[in-house]
Amino acid sequence: MIDAVREALSPSDPALARAALRRNWLRLILESRTRELEQLCLAHPEPHDPHVLLIRACCRDLLGDSHGATFLRGQGMRIADDDFVVCFTELLLAADTLTKATVADRAREALTECGPDDDYPSALFLLGWTEVRLRRDLSGAIGLLRSASDEARLRGRPETYRLAQSNLAFALTHAGLFTAAEQTLDALPVSREPSDWDIFEGGLPQANRGTIAYWRGDYDEAIAHLEQAVDDGAPGNNFEALARLYLVMSIIALRREDRYFAAAGLLHGVSKDDKHGIPWDTLRRVISALLAHAEGHDDRARTIAAPALARPGAAVAHAVLAELYRVLEEPASAAQALRLAISGALPRYARASTLVTAAALRSTAGHGADAHEQLDRALESAAPERILTPFLSDDPLIGDLLIAHAHRGSRHDEFLGTILERRGELARRRTGVLTPRESEVLAYLRTTMTAEEISTRLGVAYPTVKTHIRSIYRKLGVTSRRGAVLTADAR
Repeated sequence: MIDAVREALSPSDPALARAALRRNWLRLILESRTRELEQLCLAHPEPHDPHVLLIRACCRDLLGDSHGATFLRGQGMRIADDDFVVCFTELLLAADTLTKATVADRAREALTECGPDDDYPSALFLLGWTEVRLRRDLSGAIGLLRSASDEARLRGRPETYRLAQSNLAFALTHAGLFTAAEQTLDALPVSREPSDWDIFEGGLPQANRGTIAYWRGDYDEAIAHLEQAVDDGAPGNNFEALARLYLVMSIIALRREDRYFAAAGLLHGVSKDDKHGIPWDTLRRVISALLAHAEGHDDRARTIAAPALARPGAAVAHAVLAELYRVLEEPASAAQALRLAISGALPRYARASTLVTAAALRSTAGHGADAHEQLDRALESAAPERILTPFLSDDPLIGDLLIAHAHRGSRHDEFLGTILERRGELARRRTGVLTPRESEVLAYLRTTMTAEEISTRLGVAYPTVKTHIRSIYRKLGVTSRRGAVLTADAR
């Protein structure tokens, strides 16, 4: 195909050369012929043709030259905005969510008017690829990628088919349809070496498997997959960056304090700027705040997280943030984060997370019946895909709520038993590993101060101090204040 395009680049027939590029540029990008495509653009009889400049801008962006991409895009934007090439170069190049969504709507119209010189299979894939990142309609994105897979298979385009299936697995994963995602990943054609597009996306299959393992509470497995996806040379705004975020969350979930310093370094590799419609700064802030809390720096966690409350469009991050604010005893901020999370369609795992947080908030406020209703809804959302992580917090309040729910009886008793068993396994791994706040409370337990006096000294609520004391006793395997001090001294 590349040779046929070269032959069409006749200096005597610019129209034929332009048509050849228009017909094949998307396919050449998807099939990792990016550098050759850029050379074809430079060899074009009219290299300053707006179409040629826009295609070159995409090549520059995929090859990591964002500055060159910006300049060439500006030079090429001299055509009507409903032009096919403009629509699909903008899908690749637009950074902010609003612009990308607007262009995606135009691209849908362009697909209904594809001509013989337009690459329909590649364009269909690119629209699905975009909708996955916008996350405004994951079921629609899944449909587009399935259609792109079928079209690529029917047209004999194995590389486009592989990329469509890989992104379909991502869409299924982030819709919370883990079983279907794993089936797609298991059947995914294997590339002998990463293509240009694979590098551009950044470790997508491993990031998918790591994400699934994380939400299922298999943190060791998650770490094994996610570490394979991390690349120090990555730009910080693709799936490699997503792998970094989930890797840090997995490290925190296991209370691997020996890895917290390295985890902070991982977060430095995540972009502060949005890209392809993904709010990277919000995602990075939320997980950075989570790490700060794990390290015992709660004031720093609040400072880092605060701007995320002013930015919508990151439902999963806001679900995580709501639980963090609840643990930080900031119920108003937790409620605000919950509102942001549920303002759009939520995947199963994020829905379960918001419901567990809501249940804990209602329990703390003394509304036990409401808390158990919310918890049962969380179990209903999580059970079909065995989503465990929202229930695995080592906060004793969550544990007490789950045990009380088991005693009340539930339609999801079997799944609830699985959760409690996994909580027990994690508790045994964490035994003796006190959080920074628990260590602080333990220090006061060595004095004659009462729990109420400790709460005043620390500036936290009395029930929270009692919760910390119960957690200390559980982790140290003791039943009294004196036993906690003696056991801690003996270690």
